Amino acid sequence: MDLEKLSKKFPSGIIRMQHPFYMADAIADIPDCLTACMAPEFLSSIKRAVAGFKPAKIFTIGCGTSYNACQASAYILQSLLNIPVIALDAFDFELDTPPGIDAKTMMIGISESGQSITTCLSLEKSKDLGAFTVGISANPESRLAKSAQLALTDPFLHEIPLGKTRTYFSTALFAMLAGVLTQDESISSPFIAQMTNVIDLIRENAQTWAQSAKQIAEKLPVSQTRYMITGFGAQKANADEIRLKIMEVLGESATSFGLEEFTHGPSACFKSDLTVILLQTDERTLEKAVRISKGIVFSNVNLIIITDHPEADWAEKAHKMALPKTENGFLYGQFPAAVAAQYLFYSLALHKGLNPDANLEDRHPELGDIYAFFFPPGTH
Repeated sequence: MDLEKLSKKFPSGIIRMQHPFYMADAIADIPDCLTACMAPEFLSSIKRAVAGFKPAKIFTIGCGTSYNACQASAYILQSLLNIPVIALDAFDFELDTPPGIDAKTMMIGISESGQSITTCLSLEKSKDLGAFTVGISANPESRLAKSAQLALTDPFLHEIPLGKTRTYFSTALFAMLAGVLTQDESISSPFIAQMTNVIDLIRENAQTWAQSAKQIAEKLPVSQTRYMITGFGAQKANADEIRLKIMEVLGESATSFGLEEFTHGPSACFKSDLTVILLQTDERTLEKAVRISKGIVFSNVNLIIITDHPEADWAEKAHKMALPKTENGFLYGQFPAAVAAQYLFYSLALHKGLNPDANLEDRHPELGDIYAFFFPPGTH
């Protein structure tokens, strides 16, 4: 590993070479960060900014982890507000801007750095078209924050390592709050109350998930080099995010699928070097998910199920991480499931002898050169 290059990522100059790594701190900080996002001063500032504005439609835009946060927030907002809410990749939005962006549109742009050029350009374009713009980042001085009509800054600021874990949750929650607080208290108050309960559940169960993740990771052969993650609805956003983090942290192949698409072809790749992670918190799809689990174990694939129904008739060979049941789990179960999954890929990194604070470009200079080419200074 290029220690000199890696050291530049850490302002303190201290590189951790053993557990707990910085990523462990970031995961552990999630409940406190989410609580801070819902502090009265934040809620009041959002309410003031959106007073009198009732969106007819909402777009959430971002890239990478931010895009996955856009998907997570869009699913909840569309369900609660009963209006069209669409998550789009920022580059796609910039080049192929959907029709009908107007004064009744809320545009929510998410970028951890606040400098992702396609997200900034998309939000600025939306503002010119008359939309109400929200910029969510960890940098109050960023281009995104300065151009948005409502700027929301992660209360824990920039995440070390770079936006890998905690900010997925905080940015998604801010996007949800921006949309929900345009509504009257019959919608906003239950959301805030439910999120408060969910945060408490995360705090209460975090250590159990960390232990379970460690035990499961140690049972998997180190030869595992491919992963498929699947889930329905809100869990599809989690599947996309966990897939991305597995690639960044482990440097191994990972793909994600919605629950139905998982049954249409991926089984052709079921071999002994594959681990499937199934995310399940929606009772409407429980029977289908259980059936899928039994189909998976016909092969030599390792199966990990992260579920709020651990008592269901899952395949006997499956490893299970149990989640607490939450009210409206099809919406709010996305938060506990994502935290449990983050503990899982952190433990997988430790099991493989990797430093989870380092992306693969930190270990392989040629990959770093590719990253630098993709993102010149000031563009990401």
